[in-house]
Amino acid sequence: MDVIANLALILSCVFYAAQLFRQPETLTDNNKTLVLLLLLSVLFIIAAAAGQLLINQQNPDSQTLQRLLSNMKDYLAIPLISSLLLATSFNKFWSRVGWGRWVLVLIALFELARRAEVGQQYAIILAGFSSAALLLAFVRYTQANIRLPGLVGAAFASLSIAVYGTLSLLPAYQNAALSNGLLAISFVPLALATREIISLHQKQEF
Repeated sequence: MDVIANLALILSCVFYAAQLFRQPETLTDNNKTLVLLLLLSVLFIIAAAAGQLLINQQNPDSQTLQRLLSNMKDYLAIPLISSLLLATSFNKFWSRVGWGRWVLVLIALFELARRAEVGQQYAIILAGFSSAALLLAFVRYTQANIRLPGLVGAAFASLSIAVYGTLSLLPAYQNAALSNGLLAISFVPLALATREIISLHQKQEF
């Protein structure tokens, strides 16, 4: 089951990445930054899923690498995707430097929480933020071709993150295979909605 879920997640992430480039014209600078950071986040998720499939879990060094990749997915990639889509829904486009600083903040907060031994509390806050940000991002759109698939994708992603994932608000329900499977499903409608968001902002900026 874990193998199938991870393979499905990799394939859905590849589909998501492909949709980011399905635009008829050259991307604006704002959209280029958005696409670049979304693509980077998706690559982190692909790396985490591939690590679950390929890394030998019996070796301590391999376990450390696997944990690092999983942390990049949970504590960096997913919150970054949520942040990007939420900011875009408010027509806020930061520079790459600005988003780079936000990435450093996410990394610093994770390390600070780990050293202060409040990692569980931080995980709950981050899961809540990521889920709420995704849902709010798509609620703000009135266009049906963005709002409907976006909310469907956000709902599946929220279940994956906040209920069954590593950062679950309900730890008793944690299930890695179910979390990855739901996240894989979520990326299909999210990909369609994100493509339409990029297209919408292309038209607004020209």
